[in-house]
Amino acid sequence: MLSDLPQELLELIFTALDQESLRACTLVSSSLVAPSQRSIFRSLAIRIPDGDLPKAQALLSSAPHVTGYVRELKIELEGREALSSRNGVLASILPSFPHIECLGIKGRLGLSVEWNDMTLPLQSAIEDSMTSTNLRSLDLEEVLDIPSSFIVLALSSLRRLGLHSITVKPSESHVPYPPALRTEEITLRTHYINVKSIVDLILPDIPRPGYLDKIRCLVLGMHHEIHPESLRLIAATASTLRHLELQCGEFQILLDLPRLPVLRVLELKIFLGYSPGLPPHLYPVVTAFPTTIPTLEVLRLTFYGAVPDEEVWGPDRAGPLSLFDDACAYRAKLPFLRRVHCRGWPGRPVDHEDYAAFHAFILERFPGLWGTGVLEISAGGDEGPP
Repeated sequence: MLSDLPQELLELIFTALDQESLRACTLVSSSLVAPSQRSIFRSLAIRIPDGDLPKAQALLSSAPHVTGYVRELKIELEGREALSSRNGVLASILPSFPHIECLGIKGRLGLSVEWNDMTLPLQSAIEDSMTSTNLRSLDLEEVLDIPSSFIVLALSSLRRLGLHSITVKPSESHVPYPPALRTEEITLRTHYINVKSIVDLILPDIPRPGYLDKIRCLVLGMHHEIHPESLRLIAATASTLRHLELQCGEFQILLDLPRLPVLRVLELKIFLGYSPGLPPHLYPVVTAFPTTIPTLEVLRLTFYGAVPDEEVWGPDRAGPLSLFDDACAYRAKLPFLRRVHCRGWPGRPVDHEDYAAFHAFILERFPGLWGTGVLEISAGGDEGPP
């Protein structure tokens, strides 16, 4: 930043400073350069065709050591036309990041790219990155016709795989499955037409002992036509699943969870509409927790949608959740439970009156948790996890 100041001003500053102060400033500045660059360049996003690629090229050519600082790289592709002229450059840039831990490849809603819009060198560069010992997470979003063989390769190579609004192209030849998947966390958020083919790809036709044993976390849609396939995946991983996050929409279906004997954390994300009270289908799910999730430690309920009017907070005919109607009852039935977090409208501004109404409403649903330190209530704020 000093290089942007007029030379005359710099000379006045240097003249005014005594030698000891100037020397101290120099030492501090030199010691902070590397840590600052590590922090600044830890996460890097390249957007095409917004002009980011030439900037990235210029940066990497002038300061090649920066590539060693990047741990998270996101490439945003805005349509096949923009990608067609950038394939070669991307293919040459991607291998220059030796320590990438998280890679994201994202099309744009309405401007999705197909896998074959990427040239073979770029496809090979992406596949080669998955064999790196550092890469642990891959997110694919709005990318169409991804070869099934690539999905299997990702499942057998990475600790985490996120699939968002993608489609999978069946392989023309037999896809060799590994002895076991390496993936511990799977996020599957795609259209119901495509979800079955993806779940079919994850679950082998013939049961294989130990094949799914490393899966610890699932993030799934659980609304409309998607829920049967999500339940298939949950049931297949029930014996190892520790963390389950379900996007339930308006919770219009009865969620019949299988027994999850080692599950620790359950997150339910619910669209709270304009009907008073909690969704009716939530009540039997919570009542069944002692049977379905006996080891539950953390329950998170996140509510989305517009901040409701006052009428929504009126009397709820369903009353409190029966499992939490009495402190002694819930402790006997869920002995490991240590936190229930109810959060309203993350990412939205919530005024004091709306928060107070939401707070009172949640307390009425969980009377057995009053004063226990288990119940936490929040509203508004950032979009991140509670």
